[in-house]
Amino acid sequence: MPDRVKTSFIPKQSLKVERHTAVSKGSIGIVNVIASLILLLAIVGAGGLFLFEKFTIQNIERKRVSLDRARAAFEPATIKELSRLNTRLVAAESLLGIHVSQSQLFSEIEKITLDSVRFENFSISESAPGVLVVAMSGEALSFNALALQSDAFGDSDFFSEPIFDNLNINESGNVVFSFTGIVTENSIRYRTNAGVQSEVTNEVDL
Repeated sequence: MPDRVKTSFIPKQSLKVERHTAVSKGSIGIVNVIASLILLLAIVGAGGLFLFEKFTIQNIERKRVSLDRARAAFEPATIKELSRLNTRLVAAESLLGIHVSQSQLFSEIEKITLDSVRFENFSISESAPGVLVVAMSGEALSFNALALQSDAFGDSDFFSEPIFDNLNINESGNVVFSFTGIVTENSIRYRTNAGVQSEVTNEVDL
């Protein structure tokens, strides 16, 4: 009996091709979506940068206009005059910082001199930079009065190393003497004493 020829109506090869084609189209679609998203993000980012740049430029321009208005509110002549005044004040402060006020020294001597002692022949000289030597001659009613006067000079913040020498008795029975003492310029600078007086005034006001 002759063999039968087996036939099939299912095109197996055609199905394989269709499946392969369907898979390829799906991959291309995903790539297109990703590319579209990247392009969209790039467009949005570029637009954002553009808007930020415009905002920054406008903000700078507004601040520049505001600064110009502020400058225009001050007259250049007034600014120049105030600058000159400031220079003069700085120079005056510098001069006051090194100015020696001898009137402060005289006030101190007047304050600490006892009623039983008197001074004469005042002189002042500079023995070293910033160091002054005060020399005077005087007369006291007694040696006790002279000892008390020596203590007063020793307690003073203005004088250091006060020396009373050349002691003698004059025709009136009083004690005559010579005095030398060292004074530092810092203790009689105008600025230093002005600051002390200001502090004392503030304490009294309080």
